[in-house]
Amino acid sequence: MFTPAWSRRILLVTAMASGITLAASAASASPSGRPVPPKTTTGHVPVFAYYYMWMTGGYWHVHKKDHPLQPFPGNYNSDNPAVIDWQMRRAQAAGISGFIVSWKNNPTYQRIVPLLEQAANRRRFKLVMAYESLTKHGGHLPAARVGVDFRYFVTHYAGDAAWYRIHGKPLTVWGATDSYPPSAIARVTRTVRSKILVLNSASTVAGLTRLAPYTDGDAYYWSSINPVKNPLWALRLALMGLAERRLHEIWIAPFAPGFDATMIGGHIIVGRGNGLTLRLEYRAAAASSPDFLGLISWNEWTENTYMEPSVRYASTYLNVLKNLV
Repeated sequence: MFTPAWSRRILLVTAMASGITLAASAASASPSGRPVPPKTTTGHVPVFAYYYMWMTGGYWHVHKKDHPLQPFPGNYNSDNPAVIDWQMRRAQAAGISGFIVSWKNNPTYQRIVPLLEQAANRRRFKLVMAYESLTKHGGHLPAARVGVDFRYFVTHYAGDAAWYRIHGKPLTVWGATDSYPPSAIARVTRTVRSKILVLNSASTVAGLTRLAPYTDGDAYYWSSINPVKNPLWALRLALMGLAERRLHEIWIAPFAPGFDATMIGGHIIVGRGNGLTLRLEYRAAAASSPDFLGLISWNEWTENTYMEPSVRYASTYLNVLKNLV
């Protein structure tokens, strides 16, 4: 799928992006008040993997091209503490610093989140909350409901040590902010930003700039980029990173090992290329001067972006990531 000529072209664009962001860093020093996260002990930007906890027995029987590696955890349930501990151990071994946890305020997640907190505290692993504002029918929750849920998070979870903090505030992400007008986002975030940091999920420089007064940065979720068909994707990430530097806000740059949502009606397939896709996307994301790298994903098995050990790939992609990090 990836020819040498394409690889050279992609790496050239990545190098261009690197040059842009290095210049941006020199020209736009962050003020002391900016919530800059620390680097890892090795000096690298921390990698946080998007993590999902909706898996039950029935989930594994439909729309799956691959499954978790047997014999453990196998086709697991997300509320199994042994599974959670195993996932965190494997993630840490590959250089992942924490999970960006997809969260809805419902009874199932209310039951599972404390299990995640307990496991994360035992392993000194960190969590970031990613609020899922999209409904299962493709719409989005009313802003008033979003506000209630964020306040619930502040009251019930934000005090736990498992949540990653910058200047004492747990880091959170509001997914699908492009679906809301800035006025609605302002109403929600002004009631909680004294307690937590809230990143938007804007997909453009214009979008993140528009939301800058009401949020603390951007976590762009871009799982289906094809490095071959979109050779300028690295430049796009670089420009978004540059914009966040100028705004003195937090930037989480996305990267993924591949993508395939054809079994749920999609048409985009991004081949893994035996690790080439992961390496190219990692380099482009890292070149955008991020505060974090957002790995898509630990266990999204329906869109086939998972890094979790599988029957088909075993631990191949975790090993690739470990070499990168």
